[in-house]
Amino acid sequence: MKLEPLHKVSKVILPCAGLAKRLRPLTNRIPKALVRLHGEPLLAYMLREAEASGIREAIVVVSPQHTKHFKKYLASPAGDFPGIKKIHLRIQRKPLGDGHAVLQAADLISRQEPVAVRFSDDLIVSDVPVLIPLIAWYARTRAPVLLLERVPRAQVTRYGIVEVGKAERSIAGGGRTYCLKSFVEKPAIDEAPSLLAVMGGYILSPRFLAELARTGKHLREERHDALRLADVFRAMLLRGDPVYGYEFKGKKLDCGSLEGFARAERFLRRRSAHHPRFH
Repeated sequence: MKLEPLHKVSKVILPCAGLAKRLRPLTNRIPKALVRLHGEPLLAYMLREAEASGIREAIVVVSPQHTKHFKKYLASPAGDFPGIKKIHLRIQRKPLGDGHAVLQAADLISRQEPVAVRFSDDLIVSDVPVLIPLIAWYARTRAPVLLLERVPRAQVTRYGIVEVGKAERSIAGGGRTYCLKSFVEKPAIDEAPSLLAVMGGYILSPRFLAELARTGKHLREERHDALRLADVFRAMLLRGDPVYGYEFKGKKLDCGSLEGFARAERFLRRRSAHHPRFH
């Protein structure tokens, strides 16, 4: 399916303003996205994935105290990603949630434009960069697409879990795609509608972004995590709007905690001799 220019996913938002308390002391002096994993900052993995997926602009959302760190990195030779023509910085002054972080990039996204979102907590090792199948499914449906991972039942209490319909036909990347029915945040083990957990990757449609903006305008209080993407996904599903999920084929590296970060480092060390290029 050939997309008209305004429907192409050519931009990615990379929220990097989180407090990263679970990665301390690694983040005592530098932001999480610039902590080095196997010799490279987490941000580099995200930008390389975006570049390999056909993304041409990246918007990095940062906290005020870390702006200088990101400017320095992006101005260095290591921060040059030839396929990405522009890398913008936007500031999130208060930690009001991932939805609030996305809205900080609103001035760079047109009203008819979809956008990818990726979080550096969840690095995906796969034969096909994971944004490619997400973008491909958006091209067919023009509806939001969430990245999913099948997790052990004992872990469902850590994640947002989705209820899904019958698996759709497979697309590029070898994973499975589902039409979502509901979204439950950190359910009890015996109440989880499935074992499919939402990971840190999305394609957001113009309709989703418009609803997110409307919700942001009516926030009654500026509390931590007040505006979350999950709340808008739930609202859309309750109305019966189409939302899809893609269960990727590959390995997730959890970089959101010290334990997960250490496991990711060991995995990449073992892998590097045989697969020097990370996708």
